Amino acid sequence: ELRRDYHIITAKKRLKQVARDFTVHYSTAWETGKAMVVCIDKLTCVRLFNLIQARWQARIAELESKVREAADEQEEVYRRRQIAWMQETQMAVVVSEEQGEVDRFRKENLDITPHRKRLKDGFEIPEHLRSKPQFVGMQRLDADSAFKEEEHPFRIAVVCAMWLTGFDVPSLSTLYLDKPLKAHTLMQAIARANRVNEGKNNGLVVDYCGILKNL
Repeated sequence: ELRRDYHIITAKKRLKQVARDFTVHYSTAWETGKAMVVCIDKLTCVRLFNLIQARWQARIAELESKVREAADEQEEVYRRRQIAWMQETQMAVVVSEEQGEVDRFRKENLDITPHRKRLKDGFEIPEHLRSKPQFVGMQRLDADSAFKEEEHPFRIAVVCAMWLTGFDVPSLSTLYLDKPLKAHTLMQAIARANRVNEGKNNGLVVDYCGILKNL
């Protein structure tokens, strides 16, 4: 059944639609918290990441063009804050390393090396966080710590298996599921979004592949 679904789930036209929907949905709910996108495999993670990045930039341009259409000063300020949030937002593919992966990705016209480098180098600590006691004297954070830190701009993680179980991020508000999951794996995955956090009313699961029937 999964073999049959795989070609549908990974079809480029469909992934473009998922990237478009994710970008509009998450950038509209931009004050809610962090987001995790769950893909069927590592190759699809990188494909979707590339599509989301392109849509993200297009969305910023679209919002910038509409700033002048704001009904009043308050709406204009809100839109400018939204654009600033999008511009500073960082995203990353978080997948485990495997032997021969560079060639495997290259055969699919994909490049895993920048993602691997990002995970190895970590994320720069923004100026406004450097005064926090736990970050004094530090320049960079590993991916785990950056994603767990509520105020860090690493807000979008694209994963396929890593971080799906036992990874506690209270500020993670939305889980975008595009991977067939069942039983305890599904329960553990959706539990990523249900941690209690100040200002968070609930976690939200966006289901792209009809997973509700397995719930």
